Amino acid sequence: MSDEPAPGSPRFVKQQRDPERTRAAIATWLSRRVGAPAKISELETPAGAGVSNETFLFRASWQENGRPAGREYALRLHPSPEYQVFYDPEFRTQFDLLRALHDATQIRVPFPHWYEDDPALFGRPFFVMERKHGRVPVSMPLYTREGFLFDATPGQRRRAWEGAVGQLALIHSVPTALVSFLDRPEWGATPLEQQLTYWEKSAHWGLSGHYPWQLDEMIAWLRGNLPENPETGLSWGDARLGNVMFDDNFDVAAMLDWEQASLVGPTADLAWWLFFDEMYSAGQGLPLLAGMGDRAETLCLWSELTGREPRDLRWYEVFVGYKMANLAIRTTVVLSTARGAAPALTLSVVNGALARLDLEPVTDL
Repeated sequence: MSDEPAPGSPRFVKQQRDPERTRAAIATWLSRRVGAPAKISELETPAGAGVSNETFLFRASWQENGRPAGREYALRLHPSPEYQVFYDPEFRTQFDLLRALHDATQIRVPFPHWYEDDPALFGRPFFVMERKHGRVPVSMPLYTREGFLFDATPGQRRRAWEGAVGQLALIHSVPTALVSFLDRPEWGATPLEQQLTYWEKSAHWGLSGHYPWQLDEMIAWLRGNLPENPETGLSWGDARLGNVMFDDNFDVAAMLDWEQASLVGPTADLAWWLFFDEMYSAGQGLPLLAGMGDRAETLCLWSELTGREPRDLRWYEVFVGYKMANLAIRTTVVLSTARGAAPALTLSVVNGALARLDLEPVTDL
């Protein structure tokens, strides 16, 4: 799975589990699932994986009707409370969403095989999904400075960008009825109100001792300038190039990381995508990589593929800035007790978000 340690999808882990005990535990559990003794090999943890969700990658083999059988899997654990980044991880919902998208759409997500509620094995629930192979444009080191996308030709980058935006358009064509379980009426009457309530609660829950007054200004502006007729529909929530896995031909292999999915609609995803594009290029004093679509091209291609125009983009750009500042600071809070340090981009991310409303930048967290 994706191993990118970007601020909105935090990584690193404090404790490492004993590999042999982990291997034995997975083998025992999987043997019950497949109805035959299973052997676990090639067990690994993705480089940098951890704070939000521990993940194990492995190959499993067994006998099925007298013949060798096996697959490669990824096992994802529910976040532990001390390293929980999201106010409500909605862990089971992630599994259900992957299943719905895999079974009923052409969106390239890993197939989720099993969900386990019983915490006996690892102390927390987990699910097991198909392992995907490919390369992800990471932020450490920044993909606009080095890495496979940096080394690619403009034509290869164009192919990757067009494929990713194409998948984004497919996400935004999903019938709301298919993912109606994402509705959270306890947070508000509409998906937009639900998201504002969720992220405001998240900020007060997760930023203890690190809450900048500027966030109050942002949420007040958002509530005072609500779109009159906001769109609804599936929003990926973490829509950025760093959550797209590409194969050797620069085609999309998988769309990853669905923790922030909601029904707030497509423009939130477009705003998030554009935020990261800007932050990882102009925000770092770097040019956009040749072949990658710029802001206007991204909006144009998305509109061409969906037959729609983005609505209330200015509002959603402030909204995703509020979300991103929230997550970047929360990541810093969590990583203060985890192994490693907060991502170097944290201040840049927070101040990029505050700049949406010309708010005073922060100098320390």
